[in-house]
Amino acid sequence: MSRMAFAALPHENILFPVPYAENEEHPIIITNQRIVQRNPAGAPVEIPTKEVHTVGRQVVRPRLPPGIMLLALALPLIGFGAYELYSVWGMTAASPLSLVGVHDDAPAEATPDAIAQAPEGEDPIDWPRTVLLTRIAGIALLAAALGCLLGARRLIKKKRYYVVCRGAKRLLKIEAKDEIQQTQIMVTVSAVKGKAPPPK
Repeated sequence: MSRMAFAALPHENILFPVPYAENEEHPIIITNQRIVQRNPAGAPVEIPTKEVHTVGRQVVRPRLPPGIMLLALALPLIGFGAYELYSVWGMTAASPLSLVGVHDDAPAEATPDAIAQAPEGEDPIDWPRTVLLTRIAGIALLAAALGCLLGARRLIKKKRYYVVCRGAKRLLKIEAKDEIQQTQIMVTVSAVKGKAPPPK
């Protein structure tokens, strides 16, 4: 096949793809006499239909391992993020503007809430700022976990569809673009497998 037009043999009819465009390249062509596939190098690989005795479908998830890794990463991020938020739940936090401003406006004395909420050993004056930073860290961890979950879902859902044709001495693995095309190839190959070409 490569970059040349497909040359049909005598009494050979193209069954897939339909319609067949001669000016286009087709990675797979199925006729009533043979199955022709172009491999990544561009050279054609073919198997006569009379040699095909078994046809099966295969579905693989090529990105399953990284998807599972992202899913495993998301779980501790959810735990740490939830813990950070829970640890300062209901406590008074400083204004977010305090993170970008100078500390000139910081209170000289701790508020009663800060004195009551600050753990032992913590400065009550700086405690509201600590609460704010802890909340931001918790939200950031949960956001990162959400991103990992969405990425994992996308990777795990990615599928590749194949039709496997087994002959007496060779095996041909045909990749389909989706499940519908996989079914079309399956039906077409099943209709011609094991059949010899008509006599010349």
